[in-house]
Amino acid sequence: MRKIHISILIITLMIILPLSYAFSGGVTSLSKKASELKIGMSRKVVINLLDHPTWAVIPSDKGDFALPDPRIKLELYWKNTPCSPVVVQFNSVYKVTGWDEGRVYCGKDAYLLEPPNNYSCGKADRSKFCK
Repeated sequence: MRKIHISILIITLMIILPLSYAFSGGVTSLSKKASELKIGMSRKVVINLLDHPTWAVIPSDKGDFALPDPRIKLELYWKNTPCSPVVVQFNSVYKVTGWDEGRVYCGKDAYLLEPPNNYSCGKADRSKFCK
């Protein structure tokens, strides 16, 4: 049921994206930094570029934020207020395989695209991935 709600939210956001982007006041500084990402960058280089992430998604996670592909071994998320989070995906040797610059949606509901607190980099099972 929750996946249906997420799907509806994503479709709704895709419809209003052009308007929200036009009225958002531009791209965040973090999104601008994320535009410098390259395939194959190491996790350490990414963290040096974007600073420490807010959340980490690991292979054992289930549910709405589960990793979308078995080849992806880690997703790091950065809070990107007032826009959707910046997300970077890594393979088994922690090299970048893809990313989202956090330009999907800007507005008061952008927080709905953020992982819940149990994915926080402050959690013991995630902190090592966020440094």
